[in-house]
Amino acid sequence: MTMVIEQLAAAPIVPILRKVPYEKSASIVKALIDGGVTSIEVTMESEKAAEIIAETIDAYGAQVLVGAGTVLNVEDCQRAIEAGAQFIVTPALDEDVVAYAAEQGVPIIPGVFTPAEMLRAVKLGAEAIKLFPASVLGPAFIKDVKGPLSHISIMATGGITADTATDYLKAGAVAVGTGSALLKKDLIAANDWDGLKKETEKWLQAVQAV
Repeated sequence: MTMVIEQLAAAPIVPILRKVPYEKSASIVKALIDGGVTSIEVTMESEKAAEIIAETIDAYGAQVLVGAGTVLNVEDCQRAIEAGAQFIVTPALDEDVVAYAAEQGVPIIPGVFTPAEMLRAVKLGAEAIKLFPASVLGPAFIKDVKGPLSHISIMATGGITADTATDYLKAGAVAVGTGSALLKKDLIAANDWDGLKKETEKWLQAVQAV
């Protein structure tokens, strides 16, 4: 298990900042970190995604691992890495993106859906794979596939809730990614940063026993 995967696993809830208002991004990040997360993913289609990545790294340094998500092509990957992204996440297995990130020495976690894709991703240089959409396959899939493919680290993303996150971790995932289920729109709309912090604490408390 690499250093990046170890840090993801240490606090295995990875909040995904997707299309959050840029002017609120610093407050959102602070609430998440105050709530206990140690890694954050910023999707590249978000407003000023590169700026959010760079500003978060500048503000928190080694305290939080900052990655770029929804990286759809090499250009997105290059832009994310130039902003300082410490890991790259894709929604699907794009071999050119995996190869580029690997060449740059930046850990990449590509989205996959089948055991064949999992093996291909690792052979191309992926540090781990993102099982997506995880809710379609469920925790039992992870448990079964980890039998023959125990060497592959899995981050489960897609349709996971505070109630089901533990099931995926118990099945063998090293971490789970979550977007709106954690970053609730009503909390963000109301600038309820204490509420977001408490929601984050609730998620992390739920998985502490795994």
